[in-house]
Amino acid sequence: MTLSKILLVDDEADLLDVLKITLEAKGHTVQCASSGEDALHYLRVYQYDLIILDWMMPHMTGVEALRHFRDEMHGKTPVLMLTAKSSLDDKELGLDSGSDDYLTKPFDNRELLARVRALLRRPQSMCPTVLKAGDLELDPIQCQIKKDGVLLNVRPKVYSLLEFFMRHPKQMFEPQQIIDRVWSDDSAATVETLRTHIKLLRKSVGFTKSYSMLESYRNLGYRFNPDITQASNQNLDSQAQED
Repeated sequence: MTLSKILLVDDEADLLDVLKITLEAKGHTVQCASSGEDALHYLRVYQYDLIILDWMMPHMTGVEALRHFRDEMHGKTPVLMLTAKSSLDDKELGLDSGSDDYLTKPFDNRELLARVRALLRRPQSMCPTVLKAGDLELDPIQCQIKKDGVLLNVRPKVYSLLEFFMRHPKQMFEPQQIIDRVWSDDSAATVETLRTHIKLLRKSVGFTKSYSMLESYRNLGYRFNPDITQASNQNLDSQAQED
């Protein structure tokens, strides 16, 4: 049974084919476009439930196409931006241009499908821009983190790490999976690099040994659990106490 109609836009033919097969295997109807111009042509004619849009394309970038779609065509369709860019400035630009979410290349197709499901579940009139978990708020447009309404001063990678976890609540990630997504532009990043930033993240947001939404499981990885409370936070093992 068809679940939704998706416009998939990317100038890489091989990736376009793979993503089309992946999405169609889950029952979606997929229309492909290889340029920003083609995407806008389709959007003038057809209605879609979701747009998956690559940032870096020749002639017209994904950001330019998205701005035209939002500002000139007044389009409201949710947009997932695919990008090899991972700096805070780039994320801010993409979100300010009207994307609802972003996914940094390279990515696992399971993560793509999870993002697709999340965006398709959202009522278009109720798409929150601020991520919330307990007393934490993360604003991806302003690139700010607040705790109990107080602005926190954190390092850029700590911000990116928390944003990654808050966008993937209750999902277990191996260290290398996190490194591939948060440090995708830095091949020198190691597991020790991740552990150092995990410690900085916990310190920056006030997580302690007795209370932490960021759980660590020996030989498995890390999980962000926004439902955790001080009373229930007893499943952190010794590795979590150290990280």
